[in-house]
Amino acid sequence: MLLQKCVNRLSRLGSLEPGKYFLVSSLCDEMEGKVISNGGEDHRVSKHVIKGNGKEASLLNSETKRSSFSFLFNQEPQLVGTGTSRALYRHYSSQHNIADVKHKLLGSIPKFVKIVEVGPRDGLQNEKEIVPTSVKVELIKMLVASGLPVVEATSFVSPKWVPQLADAKDVMSAIQGIEHSRFPVLTPNIKGFEAAMAAGAKEVAVFAAASESFSKSNINCSIEDSLARYRDVALAAQNHAIPVRGYISCVVGCPVEGAVPPSKVAYVAEELYRMGCAEISLGDTIGVGTPGTVIPMLQAVLEVVPVEKLAVHFHDTYGQALSNILLSLQMGISVVDSSISGLGGCPYAKGASGNVATEDVVYMLNGLGVNTNVDLGKLIFAGDYICKHLARPSGSKAAIALSRTFADASKL
Repeated sequence: MLLQKCVNRLSRLGSLEPGKYFLVSSLCDEMEGKVISNGGEDHRVSKHVIKGNGKEASLLNSETKRSSFSFLFNQEPQLVGTGTSRALYRHYSSQHNIADVKHKLLGSIPKFVKIVEVGPRDGLQNEKEIVPTSVKVELIKMLVASGLPVVEATSFVSPKWVPQLADAKDVMSAIQGIEHSRFPVLTPNIKGFEAAMAAGAKEVAVFAAASESFSKSNINCSIEDSLARYRDVALAAQNHAIPVRGYISCVVGCPVEGAVPPSKVAYVAEELYRMGCAEISLGDTIGVGTPGTVIPMLQAVLEVVPVEKLAVHFHDTYGQALSNILLSLQMGISVVDSSISGLGGCPYAKGASGNVATEDVVYMLNGLGVNTNVDLGKLIFAGDYICKHLARPSGSKAAIALSRTFADASKL
């Protein structure tokens, strides 16, 4: 264990013995500060961590100038790097009690947010190198193990257009026995819906656009033609008691047309709602949205679709995703799409970088006191798994920062 290794290295000091001065407290307990003196400087030290006289505590603090003990992800306390002369009780988890979040600007934020993980589909669909089915399935299992309630598994589109997802049937077969999560799949038309049903899908999704140009480039038909297709899918789904989720692309901007009027987004959202979509996800496909452009779009949609039927799906191309998610929560939306390690991008939207990273969303929601039932530590492990396979660094700032604490501790 990392904790024991760190204790053993510190035990080279004569006055310290492994197990004598370090006590592992119960999981998730908050560290309590005690002030000790060290060369004229006061430092807070957890009573759960150090026992002994001031000399020993001072010696320990001198030896661990770069480090402190802390709880990561509300799990086992571990030794993590913090920089010179930092407090020994430093807490790196963003978890807070909802009762502590009292500011009027945060009062309207939901107490629970459902996260829809789109990594296995939206995150991987644009990868040039084919990801083995076994890797996709293992990723899905790890995401489910982290507590994510919805994991978008794959898409029943033509392999000609999205070769990465040609194994949709095999992926669905491999995850049939996995419980505690839902696995919606994309179906572009009635043929895709029938293939999804044959593969055992229990939830499907359709994808429209608020931009005429993008609709034609993405699904090779006009907005009206796409809506006609989806009415057929929605009717078939209703006959099978299958929930349908509706996606809307380019809700703020289009790579061809530029800014998209909120009225167009509202029109498509209302049509999807009328045909029976249980949930409608509003996607900033190229990540150009800011709070100044997202607010009027949401206001227009909220006039025609109940807030409980809406979700948001932000790409982080310009680093605006978290701010846009926060204001969406303030406007009452409680469903957020995200992708593990920020994977993804639309193959038909030039310059569209990955989705907002699920790890970053969970870290922010923890800090707001919002419950997600998602284990951030397990989520980071899942991200590390897929990023190693893709041979690229994580796109999650939270994952990178928290992983560095492990790396720093291993050097002690």
